[in-house]
Amino acid sequence: MQNILHRFARWLWHKTAPASLLPSTGPAFIDVYQRRRPPTAAELLAELKNTAWTCASINASACASLPPRLYVTTNARQAPPRCATRLLEPGLVRQMQSGNPALAKQKIEEVIDHPLLTLLRQVNPVHNGFDLWELTELSLEVAGSAYWLLDFDPVLNIPSAIWPLPAHLVTPNRAANSARLVDYYEYRGQIVQQIPANRIVHFRFPDPRDPYVGGISPLRACFEQVSLASEFAAMKRGIYDNTGLPSVVLTPNEPIHPDERDRLEKMWREKFTRGGQGRALVAQSGLTVTLLSQSMGDLAALADMKATKEDIANAFHVPLPFLSGDTNLANLQAADHLHKTLAIVPRLRRRDEKLNEQLIPLYDPSGRLFVHTPDPTPANQQFLLQQAQADLRQGVRTINEVRTARGLAPVAWGDRPFGRDPLGSAA
Repeated sequence: MQNILHRFARWLWHKTAPASLLPSTGPAFIDVYQRRRPPTAAELLAELKNTAWTCASINASACASLPPRLYVTTNARQAPPRCATRLLEPGLVRQMQSGNPALAKQKIEEVIDHPLLTLLRQVNPVHNGFDLWELTELSLEVAGSAYWLLDFDPVLNIPSAIWPLPAHLVTPNRAANSARLVDYYEYRGQIVQQIPANRIVHFRFPDPRDPYVGGISPLRACFEQVSLASEFAAMKRGIYDNTGLPSVVLTPNEPIHPDERDRLEKMWREKFTRGGQGRALVAQSGLTVTLLSQSMGDLAALADMKATKEDIANAFHVPLPFLSGDTNLANLQAADHLHKTLAIVPRLRRRDEKLNEQLIPLYDPSGRLFVHTPDPTPANQQFLLQQAQADLRQGVRTINEVRTARGLAPVAWGDRPFGRDPLGSAA
């Protein structure tokens, strides 16, 4: 228990800041005419539809398909880790060391059995690991923040369950004259609760207006465009449902009785509906016939909606080929590389850093454990494959070393360098 309190106190110390640095209220309007106030979290959630939903779900499912992995470092003065581990591909080790110079002289192994891995697989009685990552990223795409509520095991004093909270119902709060950034989180569920800050893991996108506890989401950044698309769809629905225009207007040359008007309408319908188009009509009295042509689509409005769709996709960093059926394989491959580079990799890095900052210390006060998600860009994967093949051909690595790195059992013939005789010369 003492170690848990020490780790929490150390984490809480990093959460303090001078009161003078905390921002005041944000902007009062979002449009240049200063008529529209910033959207609330509930209003953002209400606009999660159409193109916005497509883009947010693409990013969320892509991030959920790449869960973080757990690693342990060992230097020359440390004992081997007590948890089950396996060796890594040299290219992956170099990738992690290049991104973090502190790992340059460390031995890095992947942890394959640990209570944290069990927790991230069995999150709670309702959600599995994929649900957790997808809900977390989807909340970030919509609200700019995502919140985990941690339940702690009373005996082991480590997290026993993770509950993702609806971000639009959570508000960070700071007591008056407090030196902490957040004293508690208010959760407005069926009852209003004040949750201690040490039980909440707060993921967030950066917000230049509030760099300490705020988060601006892609949906918030393109809210005007998303609202415009919703209003356009509602207008078209209203036209089709409530403002039906007739195809023809019959204007008698002189006033007629309502019964005669009804008789004329009935005769017109019976004569010209259901395949009666093109028949002749002999009028019994003088009539003026005016034909009305209805435009089912406004080309200018459709072009404007296309530009709005592009603005929304750009805010989410989703390439347009993902949203169009008029593309080819080469464009999709290029779009996939661009999407992973500009959208997915930064989101994964932000997620890993938050886990290493707030969740990992609850399991490992020594700082040896860390999570990391390998770079998913296709170019890097192709490079690692080519490097592994070159290492095998040149005798840098044996088949058993490769099999061990992939979690496979060694084979009797796998300790000899591939393609070389026992003396080491090329076969």
